Amino acid sequence: MKKLVLIFLVCLVAAFSTSLAQNCNKELSKNRRVRVNPPQLKGDLLKVVQLDIRRKVWFWNEKYNATAAFIHPRVLITAGHNLTDRFDPVSRIRITVGFTSNTVYLKQQDVYTEMNKNIYVLSSYRDNPTYEDDYGIIILPDDSLYKRAGGHFILTPYVPSRPPKELFLSGYPDPVTGIKLWTDRTQNFFYTPSLLRYDFFTVEGSSGSPVYTGANQLVGIHSGGFEEQNVCNIGTPITEKMKTQIRQWCRQHGITIQ
Repeated sequence: MKKLVLIFLVCLVAAFSTSLAQNCNKELSKNRRVRVNPPQLKGDLLKVVQLDIRRKVWFWNEKYNATAAFIHPRVLITAGHNLTDRFDPVSRIRITVGFTSNTVYLKQQDVYTEMNKNIYVLSSYRDNPTYEDDYGIIILPDDSLYKRAGGHFILTPYVPSRPPKELFLSGYPDPVTGIKLWTDRTQNFFYTPSLLRYDFFTVEGSSGSPVYTGANQLVGIHSGGFEEQNVCNIGTPITEKMKTQIRQWCRQHGITIQ
């Protein structure tokens, strides 16, 4: 009997924890996040960069903004939908380290891009986009940006059976009101089959933001946000399969990923 009661209590706690995690109040997390000012710009925050992306056949040369992170001195990881040529090829990306306002930053570099030359996205994602495959990388021509960042994240597969105590997300959302770096941390996250869900507040520009632990482990990429305040946003978790693919892309450039 005691054994049955114990099993019931364990199940009850698990159900309560899952229910709690799936209740994402993003209005609360919007006010919880912190804007990064120059004095706070150090450590992991310097590993997060802002992307100003231009596509080739947009006659008005429209740009859109996103976020990426260093996983090697010459490699950035971001969301696949930021780079995909499913519609129009990306022709140029302006990459900025340490953007804390429209005019204040540490280092900036323009990179002309071509799919499967210095930007990579799964061909399967281009044909049939899914959150699980929503990742891509940018190969930088040199390490000049990295020298201002001073470090990179370790690409680390997310292990659902050993979740971290909390997750961090940093990025450059809402470029309409000016370029700003925001950071947040939460214990309100959970893993569904093949996806991370969390209560981080995200808007346009957040795509590609690193989801990481306090131990320098990049375990996910922000890939999906919802306007509904109680719907948990989506991160594409790092997997062994993804890491193997990224290593293959990087080897073409003589780059070894940890």
